[in-house]
Amino acid sequence: MKWLAAAASVLVLTACASVGTVQTGAAPIGTAAGPSSMVASPPVAASSPVDVGSETPLPMPTPSPGSEGTLPPMPAGGRPTDTAAPDNVYDAQGVIDVFAEEVEAIAQNDPGYCNVALDPVHDGLTVWWHGTPSPAVLAVLDRARIARITPVVRPTRFQHALLSAASNKLVGQITDLGISMLSVSIDCSELDVGLVTDTAHAEATVQAIVGGGIPLHFNEMADPIAD
Repeated sequence: MKWLAAAASVLVLTACASVGTVQTGAAPIGTAAGPSSMVASPPVAASSPVDVGSETPLPMPTPSPGSEGTLPPMPAGGRPTDTAAPDNVYDAQGVIDVFAEEVEAIAQNDPGYCNVALDPVHDGLTVWWHGTPSPAVLAVLDRARIARITPVVRPTRFQHALLSAASNKLVGQITDLGISMLSVSIDCSELDVGLVTDTAHAEATVQAIVGGGIPLHFNEMADPIAD
């Protein structure tokens, strides 16, 4: 799960549950219930905490009293980020997060599920899905609407499992390939690849391993372990 939040209508991504993120010398980042953190414990694994086919489903969230309550009307321009302001973004996040975690818990083993994200500034909840979400997920989104949340289902280009399988082809060669970061994009449209030294040859080598049918987005990123 991701947090899409912004002041002055600018979206900022803050991870809540990573989708197949790998950093050199670190285990996957994030859990379904809280902020992400890096754990330096090799070997590196490319699987997401909510990978399709997981044998251990996430527990269903237990809402605190009133956490599914109806949000007050949206202030003009979105909710204030000042914690002292009434009806601020953090209060909205607490309500939206209950529905987001429920979607994640219900959908984690569905082959169509990709990711879920919050936009508490604008009372938004985005679900990325390959195909049509299950009736159980749609029911959660209907309840979210009653609470004055605006849920949106966005289509994905690929199934998460396909991109995870492509990512797994690179995991054993991360050091040799000079990869500093590897993750499935939030919308399951591509693999994000960080290279210590981004060259045309390095990009071509990585692309050849995963295959031509998988889009890759490259960035030059320093190795976090070397810093």
